[in-house]
Amino acid sequence: MLRNSSRIVLGLCEHAVQSSSSSSTNNNNSSTTLSFDVATTEAVLSCLQSWIRIVDMDPQLLEKTVLVPWVFELLGDSTNGGFELAVDVVVELLRTYPSHRRGNEGLILSIIPKAMALGQDYDSVVGRGGVVSPFQKSIQEEDEDGMRGYCRIFTEMGESYSSLILSHEEMNQGALVELVLRCSAIPDPDIAGITLHFWYRFVMGLEELEPFEYRQIKIDSFSGQLLRLLSICTNLLRYPVGVEDLSADRLEDIEVNRSYFADTIDDCCRLLGGDAVLRNVGGALEEECHRVAALPQNRQPSDWHGIEAYLYAIQTIAMYVPSDEPQVIPFVMGLIPQLPTQVPLLRSTACRAVGKFAPWLGRHPSYLQPLLPYLAQGLSISKCAYSSAVAIREICENCQTMGDAALQLYDGIVAARDLQRGSAGSGEDFVIDLKNELEVLEGVCKAISTKLLNDSSISSDVINGYINHLAQPIMASMKVIASPEYSASPKQISAELSRLTVLVQHLRLPKQSSLSRSDFILSLMKESWPMLDSVSKKHPRDFTCGEKLCRLHKHAMRECGAASYAPMMEPLTDQIVKNFSLSLLSPYLYLASICVSEFGRNPAYSQLLFEMMANLSTSVFNSCRTADDLTAHPDVVEEFFYLAGRMTNYCPGPLVQSPLLNSLLQYAALGMKLDHRDANRGTLNFLEATVTYSLKLRTANARNAYEEASLAALEKAILAEGEPLVINLAQALLGDLPAYRLDHGSGSIAGVLFHLNMLCPQLLLQWIQPPLVSAPEHAKSAFLGSLQNQSSRRDEFNSNVRKFTSVCERSRKLQNSGDERRQ
Repeated sequence: MLRNSSRIVLGLCEHAVQSSSSSSTNNNNSSTTLSFDVATTEAVLSCLQSWIRIVDMDPQLLEKTVLVPWVFELLGDSTNGGFELAVDVVVELLRTYPSHRRGNEGLILSIIPKAMALGQDYDSVVGRGGVVSPFQKSIQEEDEDGMRGYCRIFTEMGESYSSLILSHEEMNQGALVELVLRCSAIPDPDIAGITLHFWYRFVMGLEELEPFEYRQIKIDSFSGQLLRLLSICTNLLRYPVGVEDLSADRLEDIEVNRSYFADTIDDCCRLLGGDAVLRNVGGALEEECHRVAALPQNRQPSDWHGIEAYLYAIQTIAMYVPSDEPQVIPFVMGLIPQLPTQVPLLRSTACRAVGKFAPWLGRHPSYLQPLLPYLAQGLSISKCAYSSAVAIREICENCQTMGDAALQLYDGIVAARDLQRGSAGSGEDFVIDLKNELEVLEGVCKAISTKLLNDSSISSDVINGYINHLAQPIMASMKVIASPEYSASPKQISAELSRLTVLVQHLRLPKQSSLSRSDFILSLMKESWPMLDSVSKKHPRDFTCGEKLCRLHKHAMRECGAASYAPMMEPLTDQIVKNFSLSLLSPYLYLASICVSEFGRNPAYSQLLFEMMANLSTSVFNSCRTADDLTAHPDVVEEFFYLAGRMTNYCPGPLVQSPLLNSLLQYAALGMKLDHRDANRGTLNFLEATVTYSLKLRTANARNAYEEASLAALEKAILAEGEPLVINLAQALLGDLPAYRLDHGSGSIAGVLFHLNMLCPQLLLQWIQPPLVSAPEHAKSAFLGSLQNQSSRRDEFNSNVRKFTSVCERSRKLQNSGDERRQ
């Protein structure tokens, strides 16, 4: 209907434009009329933009209307009233009528010359002499609105006409790419950044061309422009002068922009190859270094921005550079230790470059010696400490000769930490930030592991010496903070737990060692167990301490392996129950779930795990009795029901034959009402696991006596507790209760209903009809019909659930709207 009215609307807009122009001509001295003309112009532009965006108008209508030439006339001068709206109209026009869609050819042919004229370089056009294009004029006058507007037009034109740009037919496509390139060269990163999505799509389009020979021909035809784009993006990576004085928010914005330009440099690599890009950027870096070196000595330290930008670009393309690159990377690695030491941002980028080229350094270890002190010194400078730490870790991962050097570096950190702990103070101020220290420790563990694994002649005594060297400082610190007389802060406890976790995760031992990795972890955990128990009592309700302790146990269990870790299971489950009862912290429930997943398949542990589950349930039921209690602890609700679901999946027997199952189903009915996404998901996960297990037993070809008893217990529990659960599910479909998980993954409303319908269809139909009485009749009938259709697949049932909830939501909105009008 709207499409049929397009001709009328365009005619009205044309009439308004002509009337406005005539009125302006007859009353050109009246300021009132000028205001009216601008208002009319903006009204027409707004109308035109809306109709182009919303109505699928025939492109031939737009091709013939005088409105399109009129809009481009407005764009001839950025000071014209309605300029920004005119930009919006053209952008919408380009976006709505792209070149790959048939039927748009005539409109596109009429648009291209008008749009290109906005940026055409008239110096090369006969008879146009000194006339500059509107785009060039906006650049010369630093007209931000004009530059932004023309940039939007040319970029959208490039994206919408990409099929023409990549066409085999010669149409001077390079001229449009050149215009976008000139937009990218605008010094304002915010405006230049508008073009980056075009370059991304341009690169993707070139990569998808077939056959390969034609693709390479097209890439070669644009290689000059791509190399210029590379230079432009590298230049836009520069920090502004005075960046040190900018606010943290502004600096973050700059870093985000830099990451976008770095992505475009990465795109250039994909087409031009890493070697070509590296040579280009590396050559520019050498020139910049020579330029800075020629400056007076007192000016050199402050003129670092260009060098930093080139280093940033080089580290961006590290993955494309072979590990035997012979020219640029040696120059870079030799340059870094000579850079000004008092510029943290430059130092941070230099450290990142070292880390990114760690594989290259692994092949050229002679360059490491001057770099290691540079990285170590960077650890004490806040703005580059993290980059230094990550670089050290990456070097340790990639350089096989780093073992002893890395250990010596970490010894320095430990010694400084011990010295600080011995001085007066709270003990909470670390020598370097803990996050950075853990990066270094991870790297040291990997470097020592590499050394031990690669040297088959190394003795067990030497291996044990390395283990003790790494573990002893951590264990000594743990002993201090665990002592009853020491008042350890949560921060100190969390730090030592994190260090111990890194050691467990990342230290690998050779097979010929007398101490296997599992033995090492088990020995470490046994030795630290009394200390872990002690520190857990010092701040029992501190979430971070609890989380770090549980994370340590999780990694120890998984890295050691279930068979080797079995001796720790009983004390671990005791500690989980005890600590959770004191703290009500959800990480202990998560750790309990890990225990179930690691040991639940082994029947020997079923009863132990069930007792753990029962004791944890008692704590939850006693502490979270009401809806308000659950609302105050949504993470506990989430992890508790995930634990219950995991019990059902891994070792269901003791649970389903226990009265605890009924209590869990009753508690789930309360938990389903909690308006919290993750808690809702955990509850549904447990319910779906329970019903699915019942169905699995019901449909089994044969069942033993134990399984028969389990099935009977499950069916009895569902019969007793199922109705409130189904009522909640129905209310969620109607929108009266939360419905975060409608039909997605394991644990959803549709999933529970689908499996219940397969298990007990008559009961489900009986329970669900009363709460659906308020649903729209036609939608309810269709939904109930899908329940009665036992042959429907899961995806069909999911679709029916979505349709039903959609109708209910629309009905509810209409009803609410009517209620508001009546008020």
